[in-house]
Amino acid sequence: MNTPVAGIVAEYNPLHRGHTHHLRKTRELCGAEAVVIVLSSDFVQRGEPALLDKRSRAEMALDSGADLVLELPVVFSAHNAGVFANAAVDILGSTGIVTHLSFGLESPSWQMDKIVSILTEEPEPFKFCLKQYLSEGFSFVEARSLALDSIVPGSADKLRGSNNNLALAYMMRISQKKWNMAPVRVQRIGSNYHDKNMAEYASATAIRKALFEGRTEDAMSQLPPPSSSIIRREMAAGHIFTDCRIFWNILRSALIRATPSEISRCAEMEEGIEHRLREAAFSCGSFEEWASLCASKRYPRGRIQRHGIHFLIGLEHWTNRAFQRIGPAYIRVLGMNPTGRKLLRVMRTKAALPVITRCGEAASISRYAGRMMDYECLAAELWQQIIPCGSYGKEHARKVIIRE
Repeated sequence: MNTPVAGIVAEYNPLHRGHTHHLRKTRELCGAEAVVIVLSSDFVQRGEPALLDKRSRAEMALDSGADLVLELPVVFSAHNAGVFANAAVDILGSTGIVTHLSFGLESPSWQMDKIVSILTEEPEPFKFCLKQYLSEGFSFVEARSLALDSIVPGSADKLRGSNNNLALAYMMRISQKKWNMAPVRVQRIGSNYHDKNMAEYASATAIRKALFEGRTEDAMSQLPPPSSSIIRREMAAGHIFTDCRIFWNILRSALIRATPSEISRCAEMEEGIEHRLREAAFSCGSFEEWASLCASKRYPRGRIQRHGIHFLIGLEHWTNRAFQRIGPAYIRVLGMNPTGRKLLRVMRTKAALPVITRCGEAASISRYAGRMMDYECLAAELWQQIIPCGSYGKEHARKVIIRE
């Protein structure tokens, strides 16, 4: 396939007007004749349950301009920016058909290439500053930003933008693995990623907040028609996550039942944080209160929330490290349109990883692939338990979404 094919890493939680702008600009900037999405699983990068399951969000993507939607397994999607980006980029690169990687940035004109070079080569001044900031109790992400700022002034401010930070991680992975994908930088429009206020091009955070508070029509006014239609359908069926109480009850019960030693075996646990997570569970009445109480300079809120997800799905530290070291075991297709079907035929001949459409196919690839899918199925079951009307035991029977 010689025509440009753009890849996009997304959560679409939910897909809003800013996302449709990104899809449109991606095709325009690189002349893409097709767009492939790698979509987060049912638990997202911030360490929270997704508003809608991955199937509904895949439908949103297909109805809004995507041609082929692939899954980012939960062992990577509910993780820090580096792990999230590495796996997503590796999946796109492994397809053998994606020629461009498109991502949104708050600051498309900043010195990203220079920053990538510094992080790749790690000159002594950078390593010295990084070590110093880590010793002062900063999280790794914050320490890295401050160390970069000492070499390229203004970097720390730029990296506070969530999209800038992810874009840097994408570029780093392309450089490290030498993937043959050209970057396509798209200026983010509208509200900031974490902005909770409604505005033109409202953020996904603001839209979710409106839905959580029962302001359904406010949320719908900010969504493109495909998204609003799918959300209304899922709300009517009780297949939407807008109330955190059940999720918190499950997580709290698990935390107070477990011993600190059991919690400490969870992915990325460090320095006795397991005691704080468990003790806070006894006194906190909500997931938000728990995450806020446990957060600190070294343990940002997002990391605390991801600890909660990892603990619930039983992702242990060394298993997690193996997933990070080896990477994705397969490429799972969630949905496609006629163009996506053509892409899939070519991908089956060119992909560097096995291409699957059903959960059961993973175990036949390898024990490692089967283990990765086990976590995916467990996460899907957990997500179904925290919505009003869950559908249990359905992940193995899920069929690829076909849009004609």
